[in-house]
Amino acid sequence: MEYTSVTIDNCHEEKIHIPGSVQEFGFLIAACRKTLQIVAVSENIQALLGEPAAQTVDRPLAEVLGSDVVALIEENLDKIHAINPIAKDFADGESYNLVASVDEDHLLLDIELNSRGGSQHFESHYHQLKSFLNTIIRLDSVTDVFQRVSSEVRNITGFDRVMVYKFDEDYNGEVIAESKRADLNSFLKQHFPESDIPAQARALYLKNRIRLLSNVDGDRVPLVPADRTIDLSNSSLRSVSPIHCQYLRNMGVSASMSISITLGDRLWGLIACHHYSPKVVLFNFRETCAYLGLTLSHFITVREREKISQSEAEAQGLLTAVLNDIASEVDYLFGLKRSANNLQNLVDAQGVAWVLDGSLECYGDCPNSSQIQRIYDAMVANLEPDETFSATNSIERLLPGISDETSSISGVLLLRIDVTERHFFMWFKPEIIKTKNWGGKPEKVIEFLDDGSHRLMPRSSFTLWKENVHHHSTPWTEQDKISALKLRNTIVNYVFRRTKEIKEQNSKLRDKVEERTSELRAEINARVLVQDELKKALTDTEISNKELEQFAYVASHDLQEPLRKIQSFGSRLESVTAKYNDPELSLYLTRMVAAANRMQSLIKDLLSFSRINTESNPFEPVDMDSLVTTVVSDLKLLISDKKARFELSTLGTVIGAKTQLYRLFQNLIQNSLKFCKQDEKPIIKLSVGNNTDDSVTILVEDNGIGFDMQYASRVFQLFQRLHGRSSYDGTGLGLAICKRIVDRHSGDIWVDSQEGVGTKIYIKLPKNQ
Repeated sequence: MEYTSVTIDNCHEEKIHIPGSVQEFGFLIAACRKTLQIVAVSENIQALLGEPAAQTVDRPLAEVLGSDVVALIEENLDKIHAINPIAKDFADGESYNLVASVDEDHLLLDIELNSRGGSQHFESHYHQLKSFLNTIIRLDSVTDVFQRVSSEVRNITGFDRVMVYKFDEDYNGEVIAESKRADLNSFLKQHFPESDIPAQARALYLKNRIRLLSNVDGDRVPLVPADRTIDLSNSSLRSVSPIHCQYLRNMGVSASMSISITLGDRLWGLIACHHYSPKVVLFNFRETCAYLGLTLSHFITVREREKISQSEAEAQGLLTAVLNDIASEVDYLFGLKRSANNLQNLVDAQGVAWVLDGSLECYGDCPNSSQIQRIYDAMVANLEPDETFSATNSIERLLPGISDETSSISGVLLLRIDVTERHFFMWFKPEIIKTKNWGGKPEKVIEFLDDGSHRLMPRSSFTLWKENVHHHSTPWTEQDKISALKLRNTIVNYVFRRTKEIKEQNSKLRDKVEERTSELRAEINARVLVQDELKKALTDTEISNKELEQFAYVASHDLQEPLRKIQSFGSRLESVTAKYNDPELSLYLTRMVAAANRMQSLIKDLLSFSRINTESNPFEPVDMDSLVTTVVSDLKLLISDKKARFELSTLGTVIGAKTQLYRLFQNLIQNSLKFCKQDEKPIIKLSVGNNTDDSVTILVEDNGIGFDMQYASRVFQLFQRLHGRSSYDGTGLGLAICKRIVDRHSGDIWVDSQEGVGTKIYIKLPKNQ
């Protein structure tokens, strides 16, 4: 739909998701999702690929981007956002970001220039974002949070103005926070009509959380071929509606960016950014802002849930009070009258009226009986026959002139108890007169053309326009409606059907409560006894553990002292007896010293094994790439002696005790070096296996001697050796220590080996503790 064809009648039907063009700051490739064959490209692709756009269409994507990029995309089609952005160098010598997205039919690739100088700047913003998140957690004022968000987004992006923009129930917007250049006028507390952001634009904001318009006067680059319809909802390069571009020009804005704020599946508001000259924001910065918007959405959701929980608790307390008043009377109507104040407070009303037995009862600020009857008839006329509920915060819309008759009553909530009889509850709220500051007069502008037709024009005035709003009350909340419906259920199910049974049921209920109370007391007493026993057992266990730890320390210390003497005197004896040239004596001394060395290693390993779960090493983020590099460096002599080769992949970060993780990978690498083949240089590989949001799996793989998998269950047990001591040194504790370390980190370790081929050890560690 062209700009000139958008009219007052069809403006909400403008197909902004299929504009057939993109913005000029990047290039677009659209491919069939199933075949990965190119179906359309942006016309400017020739500047990137060096060939006309038409020649690129219908080619396999791998021919244009390379098989490695396409293989990465194919492997991640179902989680495409996880690999964004994909770095790619093209023939012009520049580095680009490929940002992939998919829908049911197409794979879209937005190709944007990647500024080489931006990484360091982005790193600093990453730390600022971490600091910002820590700050807003401690802020009590919601207003302060919104203001910090607008300041942080402006700091990250450099926009001249950043606003937090909130929608009301009709999708009119209000600027509730703002960060701007000092010389700009303020939009804070100003309102903007729903037509400024129409329904189809709001729908796109729910699908794509961030939208950038780099230049309102920039060229719209058409797609080639022009006759193929491509949904660009997920594309960051999607060109923007000409109406919206003119709207921004009328504001004096040259570039804009919007970040969605959602509450469940509803668009709560936007973080709106304006710049008064063209501006391109790099993908990484946009992703940071999108994450910030997601964090703000979560923050608002949590706050709203807290408010809802509090409202539910208050409403439940009031409803319980109403029920108690009803239950305390033989005739429930007397109970309702006694609970009139609670009935008003149940939905935050200033008046309540009901008809339940043919007569009208009114309490608080209510219209007269004839006015109530007119209001009832008008509201019921707009209900389906089986509907029981209706609410409005402006009865004037339904009955023009009624507000002048009803002492400024504006809000009405109707609850029908019986749809066949005139049994109902009705609550009332007073008129609240308020002044709205609009960012320009909220009306649609129509331009009449020479041929007599007309078209919709964007608003051209943003001068502050004030409007006094009459005949409106504060809105009825969702909790008000839920509370009213709960009351209806109570009246229908509890009072009408069971009035005669109330006393009998109350008596039975008291008996059951007393019986259950007695049972609960017995259960509590039994649980107290069990808890006392558990506390005593825990205390005894802690004492026993401390004693065992002390014993292990003393034993190791006392055992190592005579061992050191044996080693020392054995060495001296070897040097003394060397001159006697007695082979048998030399053999005995050599075996004695070797046995002492093995025993010393065994004692150290036992002590290390016993202390793993009691060490006070703090859990912290550990850079596994740096840690493994350190381990390899520390084993440099052994690695050089074995002539081993290492292949290290990026391992990422886990949460754990750094010294224990060092010991874990030191033991595993030493094992790979120890159990290598005599006639083949060791090759040791460290890589990442299957990762999830919660854990990372690291694979340690070698080409050593391996073992038969029938012994796999023994390798992590204490003192288990699959090879003779004469062939390979060791205490049989190395892998047992590894397993205990992994267990302490709530992880898992397992092995896959083939005799004569090599061994793979998998270590699964959680990303969070």
